[in-house]
Amino acid sequence: MNTQIKNGPARFKALWMPVILLATGGLWLLTGQEAHAQVGFAVEGRGGVTFPQGDLSDAGAEAGLSLGAELQANFHRNVTAYAGIHRNSFNCDDGCTLGDDPRSTGIAAGLKYIFHSPGDIHVWGRGGIVADKLESDSDSGNLGSGDREIGFEVGLGGDMPIAPRLFLVPSVGFTRYDAGNSFTASFFTLGVGLHYHIR
Repeated sequence: MNTQIKNGPARFKALWMPVILLATGGLWLLTGQEAHAQVGFAVEGRGGVTFPQGDLSDAGAEAGLSLGAELQANFHRNVTAYAGIHRNSFNCDDGCTLGDDPRSTGIAAGLKYIFHSPGDIHVWGRGGIVADKLESDSDSGNLGSGDREIGFEVGLGGDMPIAPRLFLVPSVGFTRYDAGNSFTASFFTLGVGLHYHIR
């Protein structure tokens, strides 16, 4: 089954998590000993709506539900590393060629930077890599390779305090990756989450 073609990308995919861990460790070391005492951890869960673009939209996909959860580590007052899981689904009605319950699922890791804090709101931007796969309950042959692929995500949002250590987090994001077979998965997400500082 085309194993020769997939060996190169598979080897690259197997290396992406160690690269993220090394980059995060390097950031930790660069912040110095003083920052070590200030490292904080947080968890975040969110829900929202997906808005398919490009090939997804052309195939008939419509807006669906977005869910995600993350662990975050604050290495610096303005810099946070994150890693998490997500599931972005799309509605597929008449004329859609993606099969039943098409969805993009996977993991993501990257950095978030707080660039503005008017009052109590912390406005941030973030960017990272995703390892996602596009699949459905009944593969119609128009979903790409069905393998996990590497792509990127970017986003903007704000942390708004609503209780001690608890923040409401509205956000907008964009994800894009090559799903294989000349099919590119790209979509916007609009959501809201809850962010809790463990320490």
